[in-house]
Amino acid sequence: MATPQAIATDSSGQTLQQRILKTAAQLFATHGFHAVGMQALCDALQISRGAFYHHFRSKDDVLDDICTRYMTELVHKGLQTLRDESDPERCLQRLGQDLLEVIATNLPELTVCFREIQSLGIERRQKVIALHRKYESLWKETVERGAQTGVLLPYSRTRMKAVLGMYYYSYLWLNPARADELAGAIESFNDITLKGLRK
Repeated sequence: MATPQAIATDSSGQTLQQRILKTAAQLFATHGFHAVGMQALCDALQISRGAFYHHFRSKDDVLDDICTRYMTELVHKGLQTLRDESDPERCLQRLGQDLLEVIATNLPELTVCFREIQSLGIERRQKVIALHRKYESLWKETVERGAQTGVLLPYSRTRMKAVLGMYYYSYLWLNPARADELAGAIESFNDITLKGLRK
């Protein structure tokens, strides 16, 4: 007899909830959140609305989950990096590498995170914005640490927005299928970041 876990997953090992999130992210990234209706989403998944509603109450819940999930992952990775790396320059390099790798590995999801935040309701949007701020505060903390030790310039909000914008907007052109492109982006972006923030 099949176990509940076996029943709950498909041939790729994904649960239906994971398939819903993955498929929705691909559709939202390609067509835009508002252009994808519930029926189109269920048709793409080949499930009934009842099966969908067993996991999510609405399409808005799916968008909220996507945006929250990946920004939370970046915050957790960033906190771990700050704990692991005492050297500010190495910390910046690791933050940059992790950010680009998360974007490349989850490109549809991060495309949705960056592009569809305004489609969230006010409370949910504010929650995701708070996660963005928390994540950016980790970069700020790293720069301030480097400024205190004399290796980095004093923190500047303008410089930090420029640096993070460079990483964030890679979702527009980064091709996850090309490992050399990701490796090149990590090397180039980190080089630009350090040259721009070194004292």
